Amino acid sequence: MTLALICLAIALHDVDGPIHCQDGTKIRVQGIGATEMDGTCRPNQPCVPGDPFEQRRRMAKVMGATISRETRSPNGGQLYFARPIRLTIEPTGTSHKRVTAWVRLPDGRDYSCAAIRAGVAVRWDRYDRRGRLKGCTR
Repeated sequence: MTLALICLAIALHDVDGPIHCQDGTKIRVQGIGATEMDGTCRPNQPCVPGDPFEQRRRMAKVMGATISRETRSPNGGQLYFARPIRLTIEPTGTSHKRVTAWVRLPDGRDYSCAAIRAGVAVRWDRYDRRGRLKGCTR
């Protein structure tokens, strides 16, 4: 059994991460692919076509966050929360100086599944080999 940790989320880069935690940890959400902040889908990575800024704001609402401000930069900027959002994370590894993890929202829902149901991400078979997200549909 993997130890569950707490992330007090203060900002979101894009739907699949990184999620920025108050302690400096950055989380890459397991099992999903989302649109890049430049509006593209990376080759060999699933995503949902559309406005990535709107998708990021929609995901913040799903998380229960109140948005305090949004910055934009060539790499997409950040969406900052008015108050930290308490997320439970189950680390699965690391990638590009980020923790990869399954994430639970404050109400107990799986973040990845909630993103799929909100229409802002899709299941990425390569990172959901056990099929945890197969029942998550819009």
